[in-house]
Amino acid sequence: MKTASVIIMDEHPLIRMSIEVLLKNNKNINVVLNTDDGHKVLSYIRKHNVELVILDIELPNSDGFTFFKRIKEIRPNTQVLFLSSKSESFYAGRAIRAGANGFVSKKTDLNEIYNAVEMLLAGYSFFPSEILIQFNQFPRRLRERDDMPLSNREVTVLRYLANGLSNKEIAKQLLLSNKTISAHKSNIFSKLGVHSIVELIDYAKAHELL
Repeated sequence: MKTASVIIMDEHPLIRMSIEVLLKNNKNINVVLNTDDGHKVLSYIRKHNVELVILDIELPNSDGFTFFKRIKEIRPNTQVLFLSSKSESFYAGRAIRAGANGFVSKKTDLNEIYNAVEMLLAGYSFFPSEILIQFNQFPRRLRERDDMPLSNREVTVLRYLANGLSNKEIAKQLLLSNKTISAHKSNIFSKLGVHSIVELIDYAKAHELL
């Protein structure tokens, strides 16, 4: 069996290390890059074919869905397994709609990540069974939208706002202008019907986005 090249991209060094140690149990898997630096990942996949990228949805200077699109633009056949410590019901559904190959919650056992990697490299997808049941029961509605009125970018901005960052700090993190962040903030407040950061934090907590 051909050795599969795998990249681990997560903002937490301990999680990256734990996943890499786990994957070393499989001699057919070669972790070629372990990082939280998106530039390194994109630079590597431009030069080398990679079978799988394990991708944290909550990235330091971007959001996983935006970065997912950039990976697919460069390497359409590279598979992507999303990880998240936040709401499984929300993010797993959006991962399916985005076209990802799998999703695993960081709240589950690490062996679940190992199982997901093996499934994806064998040509299968891997998503929580509860989410797949919902998609099978309501395929058209769930594939088109969910109950969250915000875009993926707006969810990222919401999380930064709820964690106390200013517009200027968020703009620096996401490499966007202050004007763009202000527009996102206005849209978020309008769509959610909230009028203060306190109300925004309550909403984020209620929907497991923090």
